[in-house]
Amino acid sequence: MINLLFSGDFVPPDEANETAGADFSSIRELIEGSDLHITNLESPLTSSGEALIKTGPSIKASPRGVEYLKMTKVGLACLANNHIFDYGEGGLKETIEICEGNGIRVTGIISGDYLNRRSVIIEIKGVRIGFLNYCEHEFSVRERGMTGAYGFDYIDAFNDIRALERMTDRIIVLYHGGNEYYHLPRPDLKRDFHFIADLGADAVIGHHTHVFSGIEIYDGKPLVYSLGNFFFLPFEEEPESWHEGILCRLSIGESVSAELIPVIQCKNGLRVEFPAEERSKEILSEIRFLSEVISDAAELQRRWELYTSTAGTGLANQILYPSRADKLMLRIPWL
Repeated sequence: MINLLFSGDFVPPDEANETAGADFSSIRELIEGSDLHITNLESPLTSSGEALIKTGPSIKASPRGVEYLKMTKVGLACLANNHIFDYGEGGLKETIEICEGNGIRVTGIISGDYLNRRSVIIEIKGVRIGFLNYCEHEFSVRERGMTGAYGFDYIDAFNDIRALERMTDRIIVLYHGGNEYYHLPRPDLKRDFHFIADLGADAVIGHHTHVFSGIEIYDGKPLVYSLGNFFFLPFEEEPESWHEGILCRLSIGESVSAELIPVIQCKNGLRVEFPAEERSKEILSEIRFLSEVISDAAELQRRWELYTSTAGTGLANQILYPSRADKLMLRIPWL
């Protein structure tokens, strides 16, 4: 049996000289019991001070931030996300060099030259596992022939998976997308996950939204729609959901199965830990609720339309997600 551990958004603090204060001891046994830890490295590791001109924040970490990845035994860093190009091609190149110089493989970058890392194959216990990493199209995705994050495209996904099928025993796709702070996938995102699974991926793991979502078993394949944050200090005061993420332990044998494990991150300093038992049970219950919604196409569509009609008011997630606003959804069952 092969055990893969997937974590969500990972952003080391920009000044990474305080790693002695970081505490991952609560999840140490889980990490060390895994054959490979895969994370989404949300920020470049760079000494550059020249941010790309774009909308939204530009984030980065010091090159010493790699020490945080090493502390959590990250073996594969996913770079296809909306911030990896915040400091341009130079920042991206530096990130790849730092990661690979410290024994951390990378995926999710497309380029016409030696920087190309669109996929990676890692052999574990004699099983060849192919990893593909895509993201939705934002500023980090460049025009074809240029270096940048690997944006999702139906034809590319078809060709990528067909090519990997000839060289691997299993294929895992990491997808960076969704709507921030929304606990459910858009209906079209669910369709994309199904499409990827239909092409031949054995599992699809999502991140980007900064909150956890549900899981769907589609044709026997785990589709995890969002892991939330793994290690990401808030920019400012953030909702409680910012600090609550999930780890996904994917077990690969004759079949592929997934276990979701709640964690609390950066709520009490630079620490990732398990929630108190009662809160852990609540999170798992909330994940089951979200999973039930995801499995019901009509209900998922209804909630998406409600979300889009109230987005920006602060009301949407209070209505759509049962653990917020004193579980408003459960108290008003006709919503």
